[in-house]
Amino acid sequence: MMKTPILVMLAVSPLATLQAQWTTDVSMNTPVRTVNAGEASVPLVADGPDGSTYVCWFENGSGTYQLRMQRLDAQGNRLWPDTGLVVSAHPQNSAIYRYDMKADAVGNAVVAFQDERTGSLDVVAYKIAPDGSFLWGPDGVELPSPGTTGIAPAVAPLSNGNTAISWNMNASPRTVGVQLVGPAGDLLLASPIVVSANVNVSNLEPVATSDGGFMLFHGVSAGGSGLAPWLLHAQRYDAAGSAVWAQPVQVSSRSIPFFHFPNAVPDGHGGFYVAFNTSNPDNASLSDVYLQRVHGNGTLWSTDGTRLDNGSSTQKFCGGRGVALINDEDGVMVAIQVTDINQNQSGFSVQRVDTAGAPQLGSQAVVVIPVAAPGVQPWDVSATGDGAVVLHATGGFGQMTLAATRVALDGITVWDPAQMAICTLASGKDDMALSGMQDGQIVAVWQDDRSPAGIYAQNIPGLDIGTVVTQRPPDDEGIQLEQNPATKPVVLFPSGSLGGKLDVFDLLGRQVYSRIVPPSTRRVELPLDGQPSGMYTVRFSQDGGESVVRWMK
Repeated sequence: MMKTPILVMLAVSPLATLQAQWTTDVSMNTPVRTVNAGEASVPLVADGPDGSTYVCWFENGSGTYQLRMQRLDAQGNRLWPDTGLVVSAHPQNSAIYRYDMKADAVGNAVVAFQDERTGSLDVVAYKIAPDGSFLWGPDGVELPSPGTTGIAPAVAPLSNGNTAISWNMNASPRTVGVQLVGPAGDLLLASPIVVSANVNVSNLEPVATSDGGFMLFHGVSAGGSGLAPWLLHAQRYDAAGSAVWAQPVQVSSRSIPFFHFPNAVPDGHGGFYVAFNTSNPDNASLSDVYLQRVHGNGTLWSTDGTRLDNGSSTQKFCGGRGVALINDEDGVMVAIQVTDINQNQSGFSVQRVDTAGAPQLGSQAVVVIPVAAPGVQPWDVSATGDGAVVLHATGGFGQMTLAATRVALDGITVWDPAQMAICTLASGKDDMALSGMQDGQIVAVWQDDRSPAGIYAQNIPGLDIGTVVTQRPPDDEGIQLEQNPATKPVVLFPSGSLGGKLDVFDLLGRQVYSRIVPPSTRRVELPLDGQPSGMYTVRFSQDGGESVVRWMK
């Protein structure tokens, strides 16, 4: 049945805006939602329109969990009520299962989870517009037949405007269901697609293809026990929900642990990349990380996939979501958590793999932070135009801090110091995640047990300033620096300059100086006396181009 959109009027006051902008105090951070009683937990992140970020979470302040949502603009302002938009207040189970949120091509957020509105765990889904309106009605859509148990849904907005939603069905052996939902919330399949085998099948996620269809990435048990390892499979479906291949493709001959849920990253060509934990081929008692690509036609790099680090003296695990697609030319960057054999100390490495499956950083991954105590754990990685940013935690249970490290295409760190502090307050933290890069900025979001507890965020700006300096002169030639060690640096402009805007950024991308340059200006002195030593980027912009130079203080 078609769902009627529900419009919600949301007002943002100037005072609220002032209270919610990005802070530069990384001991405080920007609150998305704080609670003095109960909890706000398990946040998910998706990229919204105009540089904004969607955040959803479960909140328990009245004896039952509610699914709530917030949209932050590019400046960190909360665009919806400070307490969050209540998406669902229906009864919930005391346990929170895996759930999913993604943004569609026009900037709406699609979220799927489970609640007990019928007395059983039902899978439900909502589509929320940037203005907070409920596009699939106030109660969303129920995916199984009402009262039929389902858990752990995942979503894929499709290229034709529909949405594929998959979930674990209540059956023995376990099966996976898939439903197609139209743009207005109508269920397009008379009954869900059922993926089954003579053993348990586990839902991972659907991945959109370019023809309005999708691939279903799923696991198949390698044994009769629920604790047995899993084998990864994929099947392609057309826009009508019909299977394209006679049999699913086995993604790798290597198995994964039963408690591991790898994430698929679309390759932009109807297929996907996936990094996964498996055993070390040289020592089966150690964990290792492989990367595989499933092409849109079902072909693979190889039977196993690509091993990312050939070392056999450490344990290696996927670093959270683990994979960031940079582009077709440079391939993907993978973050790898590395520990000693007893897993008492840890650090992390990165490996870049081209689109054909060849490691680009050598047979062993590049060490970013060496294995040491207190341990470092990478949680997420997001691509920049010339590398990636890795979000990682340091410290033990209840005493974690957060930092980010930017790496170039060769795996070498870009910033000096190499780590940017994201949260210096030591506290319990969980479910850390990064947004994609929009307008040179990535947003980190996490659950924090500080006082007040809740969901917090911090922006990572300045990522549009590349790791390599290039010039695109706005006139016949670019700007230059005239620097005498005894004086302030001076920017020299070309003869006949039409004027423009001059900006100076520190190594972390923070703007430290800005001014408008009138036409015919030849010299501007930079008042940077109070700035610390380090590398600064000077950028002159006007219609037709920009010129960039670096200054070392």
